[in-house]
Amino acid sequence: MAAPGIKAIIFDCFGVLYLGAHRALEERWPQYSEELNNLSYQLDYGFIEKDEFLQKSGEVVGQSAEKINDILESEHNLNSPLITYIEQQLKPHYKIGIISNIGRGWMQNMFDEYLLDNVFDSVIQSGDEGVTKPHPQIYELCAERLGLEPEQCIFIDDLPENIAGADAAGMQGLVYGNLYDLKKELPELLK
Repeated sequence: MAAPGIKAIIFDCFGVLYLGAHRALEERWPQYSEELNNLSYQLDYGFIEKDEFLQKSGEVVGQSAEKINDILESEHNLNSPLITYIEQQLKPHYKIGIISNIGRGWMQNMFDEYLLDNVFDSVIQSGDEGVTKPHPQIYELCAERLGLEPEQCIFIDDLPENIAGADAAGMQGLVYGNLYDLKKELPELLK
């Protein structure tokens, strides 16, 4: 199955590996959208930690940090059919990576130890790196950590602007809609 030249497939987290609202808090409290967006920005770039994000978000909307955490954890669901496809069809032939705009301290809550240790060869969290998608540097960093050139990687994300960033870094990009379409479209890129 491995295509000549392509050695890795890299996935976005939210909207691909995890399904659900990207902006759960902003959707619940739109009147605080600007403040919540600013806190998300600080978290994604690693300027604040998870606990501080939860506390400050709670203060903005008048809720406890625990309530904010519960909302965020319940808004996203692991895309189990995609994980199964990755494990059974892709992992035997390709290195697998994740690039996510996510703050420090969250990824371990999203994926169990088995997936982090055995399925994903590289996990890039923007909060650890100080750079977010769609900046080309984050894609280049993931390729480097996989021991590859960007041209040897395919990046899959649900947002076209993040695909444009991958393209600028030299990766092929594929916009994710659903698993059914991915199973038809990805083999075309792997030929």
